[in-house]
This record gives sequence, structure tokens and C-alpha cells, in this order.
Amino acid sequence: MQKTQKKYNFISGLPRSGTTLFSAILNQNPRFTASISGPLARFSRAVIEESSSQGGYRFQCPEPKRKEIIKSIFDTYYSDSNAEVCFDTNRGWTLLLPLLKDLYPESKVIVFVRDIEWIIDSFEQLVQKQPYTVTSMFPTECTNSYQRAQYLMEQTSPLGFAYMALKHMLAQTQYKDQVMLVEYNDLAKYPEKIMKEVYKFIGEEYFEHDFENVEYTNDEFDNDIALANLHTTRKKVQYIERETILPKDLFEHFKGSAVWRK
Repeated sequence: MQKTQKKYNFISGLPRSGTTLFSAILNQNPRFTASISGPLARFSRAVIEESSSQGGYRFQCPEPKRKEIIKSIFDTYYSDSNAEVCFDTNRGWTLLLPLLKDLYPESKVIVFVRDIEWIIDSFEQLVQKQPYTVTSMFPTECTNSYQRAQYLMEQTSPLGFAYMALKHMLAQTQYKDQVMLVEYNDLAKYPEKIMKEVYKFIGEEYFEHDFENVEYTNDEFDNDIALANLHTTRKKVQYIERETILPKDLFEHFKGSAVWRK
């Protein structure tokens, strides 16, 4: 008996903006599977780069074959899942909208955003909660909040890369029907409303989620970079008002960086 063709959607956007929480909510639906950042975006890019480079495999691997190879990677990667709808997460998907549109024309990309100053604050919270551990997420010379904030905005860091990719995506207006932007605060404050909007956007029948029992952690990933609770969600979906722990001048410096509101 032939397996039903899986449907693919994608999760992307800024770190510390709700992608882990969103995936945990989605996984309550038995038809869905979603997880933290995966390698498929890099795999896809590697196939394209290796088969496009001068002196490479351009003739042995023309574009139609590259497409089939990438699609087979997707199917193999998710072959151990019984889910009908797969949500693949990667910060780089916002750079690959033309690829996704061609591979899976009906696919949608859910992009999560959050004020930059609060993203930096969130990272700083995690670092300061473990004073006896140095995380490999930051260079060892980043010993204070100013240095860590500056590093986070570099294009090679998780936040800097995702922020530039987001700005690139926002300029690609021809793909606007493929993309849905979700603010972290909106998901935390109004989870049912946002999830109903997501289901409508992806063309799926709504599933009654339990927002009082959403709990997820990925200790294996977090332990690998020695930064605890990087991918941990609370049991209840809720917005918690608090003061920033960043120095005032640093917090104010990043205000106005929400390019998606412009």
C-alpha cells in the first residue's frame, strides 16, 4: 500500500520568539509533527552549492535532478514519522522562499518575530541564571551584557543571521501570500486566536489545543552548548510582564529595530 504524500510547512524567524512554544502546541495534534531547528535548509543549500559550483557537478546534476534529490532528502528525513503534516524549522527558510515555492507550491512559512531588545534580554536571562557555566554560544571574551549583545547582532550569530534573513524576506513581496508573521507577545497572550489564524492560513481543520498543558524541553540540544532552558516551555501558555535585566542604555539602543512593523 502506497504511503500518503506528506504535506510540508515551515517555521522560521527570530530566536527566542516562540518557535519552540509553537512547535510544542502543534505537536498536540496527532496529524502534525514539529520540532526545534533541523538540518533540511542546510542540506538543501549544500546540494545546490555542490551542483552549481565551477568545476563541480553542474552537468552531471542539472537543475531537475537537484530538485528531485532535495525532495528525496525531505521524504527520507521524515520517513520515520506517521504525521501527515510536517513543520520543519530553520532560521534559513526565510532565505529560501523561491526554493520552497517551487518544491512545495502549497506550503506556508510561519515566521516568528519579537522586539530585538527583548530577544537580547531573554538570552541574557539564560546566561545570568548559570553563573558557574560558560556557554559555547558566545565567544569566551564576551564577559558582559554589552559584548554579548554586540555579538548577537553580528551576521554570523543566531540572532544577527536571522534578523538579516528576515529583512531579506520582507523585501520579497512576491512571496507575501506564502508567509504569515506571528509576534511572540500575541502567541503568549492570545494562543487560541493565533492558532486558529494559523490553521486557516495553512488550510487545515482546527484542532482543540490544550493551552494549560504545553510543556516541552530539549535538554540534549541545550546541554550540547551548555545553555540550560534554551528550548524549554512553561506548562501554561501565558504572557508574563517583567522588567528587563539589561542596562537601560543597552535596552534603549535596540528599540526601533522591529523592521516588520515598518
